[in-house]
Amino acid sequence: NAEADSLNAAVLAPDVKVGGDIWYRFLNNVVTDIRQKAGQKCTAVRRILVPASLVDEVRTALVGRLKKTSIGDPSIEGVRMGALATRTQVERLREAVDKLSGQQEMVYGPLSDFELQGGSREHGAFFPPVLFQNSKPFENTLVHEVEAFGPVSTIIPYNDLEEAAQLTALGKGSLVSSIVSSDDN
Repeated sequence: NAEADSLNAAVLAPDVKVGGDIWYRFLNNVVTDIRQKAGQKCTAVRRILVPASLVDEVRTALVGRLKKTSIGDPSIEGVRMGALATRTQVERLREAVDKLSGQQEMVYGPLSDFELQGGSREHGAFFPPVLFQNSKPFENTLVHEVEAFGPVSTIIPYNDLEEAAQLTALGKGSLVSSIVSSDDN
């Protein structure tokens, strides 16, 4: 079932400087979360909230990292993401991605044309990382309601921290959300 009880978020605070340590930690943590266990964990980040002024930089950086994701048999050196749990999960994930695609732009996701290191497309349960961008998250709300339980996440712009809080709350409570900031307060 793609309908979610809650959708986790990672929020990049507006004080974070592009190219700084906190910036790179944020990017690395989001990408790790997308790829780890092929995104099949209840605490995976599904929504990436970013200051509107930084959306292009975040998208470019995340797509660049996701393009380097080697998919396949995890026993092969360099493979960063293995298979989903079952072929049925691949079908469910594809349905959720198709549903989400109706309301937001896919900015990365070679759904049928991705390289596979070991394993079998026909018998395996492999699915590439997918990154969406939802530029109207208060209007196009499936991003807050539908969980694609796999390596799928959506960049969502916000204008100020109050709006980021409102968008985070639309995830129906979330199991976990992170705010990444350079400001300890």
